[in-house]
Amino acid sequence: MPFLHVARSLDDLLYEIMTWLIFYPVTLWRSVRHPLRTMEYARSELGKEPGTQFRETLRPPIFLLVTVMLAYVVELAAVGESAVVTSDSGVANLIDDDQSVMIFRIVGLALFPVVLAAIEAALARQPVNRHTLQEPFYAQCFLAAPLVFALCLATTGVRRPEQWLEPASFAAAVLATLLYICAEAAWLVRSTKSAWSRALPAAVGGTLGCLVVLGAVVWLLGAD
Repeated sequence: MPFLHVARSLDDLLYEIMTWLIFYPVTLWRSVRHPLRTMEYARSELGKEPGTQFRETLRPPIFLLVTVMLAYVVELAAVGESAVVTSDSGVANLIDDDQSVMIFRIVGLALFPVVLAAIEAALARQPVNRHTLQEPFYAQCFLAAPLVFALCLATTGVRRPEQWLEPASFAAAVLATLLYICAEAAWLVRSTKSAWSRALPAAVGGTLGCLVVLGAVVWLLGAD
């Protein structure tokens, strides 16, 4: 019966979402505590059968998506609706509700893993295509999610009225970015067998390039 199929689908969906309450903090802790080991885990899991992958953590793209959603929930609770929603100038006219903001942020912040995955493939002298990008992209999602969370919380802190939060938020964002670049460079050395003289500039350039693009888009939107 169609109803039974729908009920089973809802049952699976509810179970999957509820397990996020357990596996999200586990995945976040592993990504922060052992970033390179977690990235190696992502690569090894993709070699398994689809039904047996990522049994101990969230799947990396889901992990990144939930991180962006959680950060936006914190922002709504701390400072209210995003300035992009209330703005009627420029490109911001295209975004008029919280759902649109969240989708935009998910796509925009996924720039980090996809750009660094392309750089990783290039350093490994592999052709950049859908097949070669999947493994590095999944690994990069594990590394990017903590950075994304830190940057989102920092922008939320800047919008708070407490004066001390602005320099603290800026310092936290800089620290998170530096740690990300160091981990990224170490990963590129390990995964592509490149020298530090190649890996570090690639990590710095890829990260700063993503930040510049995101900053330009935020400026076009006229957001704070």
